Amino acid sequence: MGNVSADGRTLWPSGRYDREVYVLSTDDGHPIRRIPVGDGPHGLCMWPQPGRYPLGHTGITR
Repeated sequence: MGNVSADGRTLWPSGRYDREVYVLSTDDGHPIRRIPVGDGPHGLCMWPQPGRYPLGHTGITR
């Protein structure tokens, strides 16, 4: 699960079983950062939510 940043430059998916959140470039897909967060990150929500269609669980807020 994850979401896109408000400026559309990064995708933030969660590594539910890897205890990490990843930051990926939406330009070319390269990994920018891996952030250790502890057990079970899941269903990240970004505010404000850009665009019309959110990704993953975060659609419950639309």
